[in-house]
Amino acid sequence: MKTGMALLLASALLAGCSSKPQSNLSCDRAYSAAQCRYLHDVQQQLVGNFNATVAPRYPGQSCRVSAHRRADGGYSVLRTEGDEALCLRAWQQVSSARSLPLPPVGVPEDWQFAFGSTP
Repeated sequence: MKTGMALLLASALLAGCSSKPQSNLSCDRAYSAAQCRYLHDVQQQLVGNFNATVAPRYPGQSCRVSAHRRADGGYSVLRTEGDEALCLRAWQQVSSARSLPLPPVGVPEDWQFAFGSTP
């Protein structure tokens, strides 16, 4: 399940509207308040709850999930990188997420979500 990714691990989730997967909770001037709220809410729903409840069962493990937002607001997993057991659970978390808010205009379609321990 591990796949290579040619992405910088330090890329910022809210660093711009490029097609590269993004990760991180910081929000910059490139985004409106509505866009920042959306990005924070999705990150919290997908990663925050998972890291608080599931990730502790996988001490020292981490996984980065690259995903693409679908028209219905959900995400399709493109690839994972990290510890296989945690990545499987993270894949399930992202692909089965429901009730995510629909994005405002200008939010990136491709994201990279960091699950578990962060280096």
